[in-house]
Order: sequence, then structure tokens, then C-alpha cells
Amino acid sequence: MIKLVCPECRRENEPERIYCHDCGARLDRSALAKVASKGEDVKDTQRRLRQMFDPGRIKLRLLFFKVSKIVLGACAVAALIQMALPPDVPPRTKPGTGEFPPQINMDLENAAMNHNAAPLRYTEAQVNAYLAGALKSKQAALSKVFDFERALVNFDENVCRVTAERSLFGYSFFSATSSKVALENGKLTASNIGGSIGRMPIHPAVMQYADIMFSDLWSALEREKKAVAKMGSIEFHPQAVVLTPKPPVSP
Repeated sequence: MIKLVCPECRRENEPERIYCHDCGARLDRSALAKVASKGEDVKDTQRRLRQMFDPGRIKLRLLFFKVSKIVLGACAVAALIQMALPPDVPPRTKPGTGEFPPQINMDLENAAMNHNAAPLRYTEAQVNAYLAGALKSKQAALSKVFDFERALVNFDENVCRVTAERSLFGYSFFSATSSKVALENGKLTASNIGGSIGRMPIHPAVMQYADIMFSDLWSALEREKKAVAKMGSIEFHPQAVVLTPKPPVSP
């Protein structure tokens, strides 16, 4: 705040005073005039207010917000539809049909003990058949919130994709996670590269937090995970996985 200094007694006076509070001498208010001139011009103020309250601008602003809400609402509805649509997965097989599933877990245990065994190669269909049989006896380890229906795998070069089908009130929904899996020093590591809910793709950065949706499935397959970790290496190829036993230890 600018103080007006009296030219006679040198007292500092408030800017609204015209005469000095002490001696009554007239104050020099020219300093206040210079400060006031730096403010907004009256015409500029009037022009700015006219623009703010211009009916055309107000209508345009309201139209913009209405269109934005419609677009955002449409995007949200489209995302929900994509999440509800089932992905391209094979139909569920009826119980008692198809070939007897391979005993992959026993094969892995035998290969781990017999280091000279040949590499084990399984197709997607064989692994999915094994999962269908193995997970039936592990329903107690799976989520109680949603009914677990099945788990499916898809193999590509260096990539493993796991899709889980669950249901709520008889309506099925799907979630999937894709990872690059490596086996080193008896430890399985998975690097997430994305996933999906229904047909809605999920970015890897988000999928890292959404992986909790599969925690019950990973717990149910803990025995299989330990059996795979006993192998020497794991390789993923289109529609097939190859597991190589560890070489025998030299005496």
C-alpha cells in the first residue's frame, strides 16, 4: 500500500486522505495517480465484461460442454460394451467328450528326476485340456465372489497369454493377461505386456495392478508352477510350449 508523505511534517498518511492527519497540510496525490494509470483502462474493462456476458459466447460454451458430455458418455458406453463382449475363445467342451487330457504334471516330475529325458512339447489344446481337468479339483482355491468356469492359454513366440472365464448369475465375462515368461535358476519370472477385459485391451502399466484378478488362479496352479520351475528352460512358440529338463550334474 502506498503511503502519502506530508511535505510539511513528513508523516505517512493513508492513501485516501487529502490533508495531513497531523498538521493539516495538503498532500501530494500525484503518486497515486501514477499507480492508478497502470490499472486496466475503463474501455478495456467494458469490452471484457461485454465478452464475458455475450449471449453468443455463453451459448457456444454451453454447447461445448453438452457435446463433451455426450462424447465422454459414448466413450464410456463403448468401453463397457467392449468389456462385456467375449473374446475369440474356443467353445466349452461337454464333460466326457474329447481325448483324455495329458498328465502334464506327472510328465514334469518324471523329467525333473530323469535329466536325460527329451524335451517336453505340448500344444495349446493339450495344455487347455489339462487345465480343464486339473482345476475341477481345485475349486476351493478359486474365488468365491465369481463362479470360475475355465482357464485357457494361448502361446506365441516368447509370449504366454492366459484367459480366465468367470460367471455371475449365469453371465460369463472374460479377463486375460499376457506375459513374457522366463525360467532361470529354478525360478519362473513373468513380465506383463498387457491384457484385456472382454475385448477391451488394457495397457501393461494398468495390467500390473489388475493382475490381482488372477491371484486365485495362480494359487490354484502353485503345484504346476513348482513343477515347471524344476525344468532347465521353457520356450513359447506359436500354439506350443517346449520344456527342457535340466542337464545331469557332473560328478
